[in-house]
Amino acid sequence: MKNIAFITASILILMAAFLLAPQYQVAHRADYEHYLNATPLQKKQKALSSRIAFWEEKLKTAPGNFVFQKKLASLYSANFKLSGEAAWLHRSDSLLQRVNQRIPGQVGTLQSLAANAISRHGFREAESYIRRAMDIGQNKFTSSLVLADVALERGQLLETKLLLRDIASDSHFDYLIREAKLHDQSGDLDEAVRTMEKATALAKASGSPPIINWSLSNLADMYGHQGRVRKSYETYLEALHYNPADFHALKGIAWIAYSNDKNAEEAKNILHFLQSVRPVPEYNLLLAEIADYEKDSIAGEKYKQRFIREASRKTYGNMYKSYLCKMKSEGGYPSEAMKIAREEVRERPHPMSYNLLAWAAFRSGKPTEALNILEAHVIGRTAEPDALFHSGIILKENGKKQAARKMLNAALEASFELGPVVTAEIEGQLKQL
Repeated sequence: MKNIAFITASILILMAAFLLAPQYQVAHRADYEHYLNATPLQKKQKALSSRIAFWEEKLKTAPGNFVFQKKLASLYSANFKLSGEAAWLHRSDSLLQRVNQRIPGQVGTLQSLAANAISRHGFREAESYIRRAMDIGQNKFTSSLVLADVALERGQLLETKLLLRDIASDSHFDYLIREAKLHDQSGDLDEAVRTMEKATALAKASGSPPIINWSLSNLADMYGHQGRVRKSYETYLEALHYNPADFHALKGIAWIAYSNDKNAEEAKNILHFLQSVRPVPEYNLLLAEIADYEKDSIAGEKYKQRFIREASRKTYGNMYKSYLCKMKSEGGYPSEAMKIAREEVRERPHPMSYNLLAWAAFRSGKPTEALNILEAHVIGRTAEPDALFHSGIILKENGKKQAARKMLNAALEASFELGPVVTAEIEGQLKQL
């Protein structure tokens, strides 16, 4: 009898463990452990520093040489992308501004200034530069691509469609990646993925490791948005094969470990490595969410405050404003959140900026104002899971239960993208309807 009782208890324990575990584990440390290594980044930094030093010496011998200035500006911008240090972007801008003042109207300079402004999330400024380049008319294909980037960020989908229609080419990588973004923002994720797969095939045909890596890393993001988690993971690993210092891909794997596998410890291990080699504010956001998931309020508050402190630095400009807005909305600073949201709407009148404004208004105790913003600028204009989640809650609090249920169920379908904390909140909200 004792043996039977023991066996029965063992079976029950195993069943409970099975039910509590994620449906399937995707991320395995053995697959990517060798990428948790600072050496690839150090090699890239050393090579880039050497090139920067070479051109800085050249510029010292001819301080007014605009060719040297433009070359250095490009290298400074590359160093920003590699290191995440915004100061390099400002140094790049400074050189480009000097060139633009001495030789105004150079299309290449205006395109570079626009690209830097996009990186800083200065979208109005970027639009000003690139429209001047469009008016001049030289190298119009590249100008159209950059203007399409700006239009997408500012929620101008019709203009983006017209711009891309005029330069359409299924054999051009730079065109295809903009078309993929347009499909994504228009709510057709499946077509966005198909288009990005075409772009990735072109990248592979080019034989250029940086382009192949970039394509795969972005395609992996899209597979995750589709809920194809294993495919996303495999594609991140493939991206890392072409660039072992692809920290975006490693962060994507950390999200899979957390959101799909519920393996918070492994996600934290990856994020702590990323912080050690490239200390940018964004990793604190995910660490804070993981702490909330683990119900560790002390760690959660530590990471939130660290993010706010670092992301608020003047050197970052608008780069983290949307995240700061959301955090302040939910952290008891609704008036500050409203101020940031209004600035975001002016800079980027995109449905997701209005989503931030609606959420800030709601958290300020103004549910009717929040609903008005949603109905005018968000609902029916974006299928982003975060907007669906916020819309569902705001609709519910305004007594629109049927519409709220529809929104929350749609958000629930993107549970991998939203993460376990938000998923649990959605499920709780649905139980109340």
